[in-house]
Amino acid sequence: MKKEVVLVFQKNAILGKVKTRLASEMGEARALEIYRHLVQSTYSVLEHVEAPVWTYFSDFIPETVNPPIAKSFVQDGQDLGERMAHAFARSFESGMEKVVLIGTDCPTLQSHHLHEAFEALTHSDLVLGPATDGGYYLIGMKCRSDYLFAGIAWSTAEVLAQTLAVATAHGLHFTLLDELSDIDTQEDWERYTSQIEINS
Repeated sequence: MKKEVVLVFQKNAILGKVKTRLASEMGEARALEIYRHLVQSTYSVLEHVEAPVWTYFSDFIPETVNPPIAKSFVQDGQDLGERMAHAFARSFESGMEKVVLIGTDCPTLQSHHLHEAFEALTHSDLVLGPATDGGYYLIGMKCRSDYLFAGIAWSTAEVLAQTLAVATAHGLHFTLLDELSDIDTQEDWERYTSQIEINS
């Protein structure tokens, strides 16, 4: 049995608590609607991935958790870096050998990106999926590396560059996947929906 797992970091779908930048432009109700669409899109992709899915919710575990979620947890930590570090630590302590973490705001993510990430970890220490905003939509590793999450300016355009600098300083061999776009603003959403219309 492969000792692989996909971790999903997911905010609880609460009005006014999700997609705040999008909400400031399109309203909280519309932002929540879009967020639910993004979550559904993410899990549709995960149905085509063999690895089990462990979801880390931002605030609480909902009463009803649907497949393909195998296990559910609540994120633990003061900032995003600490929360991700704790999630990776739990995975490796549970005996996992390849761990890939994603969020729920990248609707162009496909199952082949996840397959490529796990394959990359056969020969790389670290795999990252660069986002067009300077962050990353995916991070994967095969051993605990908490230092990758320390001293990073989260929610800025420097996240990927800073992470790669830390990885290089520690001698990690890394692989970069295709660059994809997160949905954070109205412009992001309109660009994504226009691409769907063109391709349909």
